[in-house]
Amino acid sequence: MPTPTFDLIEVIRTLRSRRSFIIIITVAAMLLGGVFFVVKKKKYKAAAVFLVNNPLYGDRNSLFRNYEQRYVDYFGGDDDLDRVTSFLNSDTVRDRIIRNCQFQVVYNQDINSPNGHAQLMNIFGRNFNVKRSEYKDMEVSYIAYDSVTAANVANTAVKVAEETFRSYYTNMKDGMYASINAKVKQLDSAIALYTDSLANMRDRSGIYGIISPVRQNTISGDVKASGKGMGRAVEEIQNVESLKDQLVMDRAHYVSLMNEFAATTNSSMEYIKVISRAVPPSGPTGPSMMMMLIISGGLGLFFSAVYVLLMAYYRLLNSVQR
Repeated sequence: MPTPTFDLIEVIRTLRSRRSFIIIITVAAMLLGGVFFVVKKKKYKAAAVFLVNNPLYGDRNSLFRNYEQRYVDYFGGDDDLDRVTSFLNSDTVRDRIIRNCQFQVVYNQDINSPNGHAQLMNIFGRNFNVKRSEYKDMEVSYIAYDSVTAANVANTAVKVAEETFRSYYTNMKDGMYASINAKVKQLDSAIALYTDSLANMRDRSGIYGIISPVRQNTISGDVKASGKGMGRAVEEIQNVESLKDQLVMDRAHYVSLMNEFAATTNSSMEYIKVISRAVPPSGPTGPSMMMMLIISGGLGLFFSAVYVLLMAYYRLLNSVQR
């Protein structure tokens, strides 16, 4: 025999005939949703919003412009925002955040054990979120059972991100400073050696005039000493003095570079600007009581109607003789 039809008219009739059952299931689902909302432990979400500054604005070439002034945007570009996002998603930064926020006390875990530390990292990863907008601002948020903890974690995340982002650039500049400083110390030794040599040569020859060709803007003094061997003495003094003067100028240039690199690592320059600090939220996150009732009631209505229709169609199929 052909399969019996179950059209829209039959669907409406079936739903009307079992409307009491559907209403009871819907009301029961709403009651369960309300009980779940009351019993469920409340969670709070706090968020901090900040802007990423352009790190090139605090670079040596921007602070000490010797040739031409080029425009440098105050705000960081997409690459800078990507770097900050990578830092916030790294295990190193997250470990610093959970240690600074005393997660071992908040969640009662042993942070020094591998299992406890992994558990705290998982908790942080589930409740921490980083997002950026089309206006090039970034937001970090955290969800916790305590509103103060949520705000503290969000603000700490911004602080650690700024320190990490800053150290990425300042560490390289500190390395350059240390390299130049080591070269200056070498020059100091060489200059001291040439100074002693020149002093001895001048005392032996009696030549005290400035005869260095490196000092182009200085008029050479008269060489009054005379006698055999004075010509060679003048040439030797000139050679040594030219080397010493060049080293002195190089040293002055290196010291100037060191001062410039030291100025670019000053802590007064901000790499991240907070425009909205996280504050303890006044209410819990998630759907409200009314929304929870609507959602649970809708689910109860949907599944009860589907159940009634399936059972009616099943009975219709069994009534057909095969």
